[in-house]
Amino acid sequence: MLTTGFKLWFGFAVAAMMAAVFAGYTSGATETGPVSIGWKGGVGNHVSYTILIFAAGVLAMFGLIAAAFRDADAEAQAEVLGLAEAPAGQVAVGNSLWPVFGALGVGAVGVGLVVNSAIFVLGLVIVAAVGVEWTMTNWSERVSGDPEVNAEARENLMRPIEIPILGTVGVAVLVLAVSRVLLASSVTGAVWVATVVGLVIFGLAILISQRPEMPRSTVRGILFAGITAILILGIVTAVSGEREFHHKGGGAHHDEAEADH
Repeated sequence: MLTTGFKLWFGFAVAAMMAAVFAGYTSGATETGPVSIGWKGGVGNHVSYTILIFAAGVLAMFGLIAAAFRDADAEAQAEVLGLAEAPAGQVAVGNSLWPVFGALGVGAVGVGLVVNSAIFVLGLVIVAAVGVEWTMTNWSERVSGDPEVNAEARENLMRPIEIPILGTVGVAVLVLAVSRVLLASSVTGAVWVATVVGLVIFGLAILISQRPEMPRSTVRGILFAGITAILILGIVTAVSGEREFHHKGGGAHHDEAEADH
């Protein structure tokens, strides 16, 4: 039996596939190209077609995951575990920051379409990562009625995957965002920006290390605010463009070359 989650995600996948076919036929594709994914002819505009096909594949994968986990249905879990009664479902859950990150990724995609392909790719990466993390968070919140058991189930499943991947992607994203800020600033301004950011990070690290009793939610909030600020500044400065670089010595050499001729 198909679950509600599978129907939702698979419906989105079909819609994305139909949008890809429509985009192909309206951008100069052959008769059989879009429906055969390029096997029997051209698909029209390769960028739009590839993005929509990729989105359809990701959405279909979400549907398969929802079907495999049976939408975290309590009765299905009771049947697998051989229990007479279904485990209690958790009704109240905490706030989630994934919608905020998702909105940031969608905004980066929109800006990247107009400004820079690097920002566009960055937005796609953020949206894909948020989709996976948000899905697994929703699943873990309904594993049982015990929040600690739910958190442990999520960590056992996702920590071996998300720590190396998100760590690598996060560092790359922050480096890219900071580089945009520094390149948009003047020479002196870039030095001041790097100094201030370094001092702020160092000061926050000392503050957190001297207060081990600080709640994890507070630490997460500080990190979230800092990362969001850096990403927003990176996008804004990327839109404004880089500063002009003046190469010293080139003009005199050029004048001497003209005098020789």
